[in-house]
Amino acid sequence: MNRGYTLFIIGWMLSPFTWWNDLFINIPISYLLASIVSFFYPESFIYATVVFYWLTNILGILLMFKGAKELVVQKKINHRKIILTVVFMIIYSIILVVLERTNLLRPFFKCNHN
Repeated sequence: MNRGYTLFIIGWMLSPFTWWNDLFINIPISYLLASIVSFFYPESFIYATVVFYWLTNILGILLMFKGAKELVVQKKINHRKIILTVVFMIIYSIILVVLERTNLLRPFFKCNHN
């Protein structure tokens, strides 16, 4: 497998262009990274979760672009799909905040800062 395919596949797995990636990849990665950050800065958990969630999606898009560019694939851009993707990312972000505010989403690591 060449580098273009590898970058594209990793990017696709992280990108918001699949229905399953948020539940199985982006949110768990975001949760783990935010838990690590919140160990040092406890008040930052929900903010870090949302930031890491968006960053994993953006990284996925960039990796797909880089991989496709290396493969010299020309494809028409579907603007409607991009808009729907951003709308769903916003909805998922709101859900994450609501879950955190109702104490259903907590950091994996807990640090007792005094």
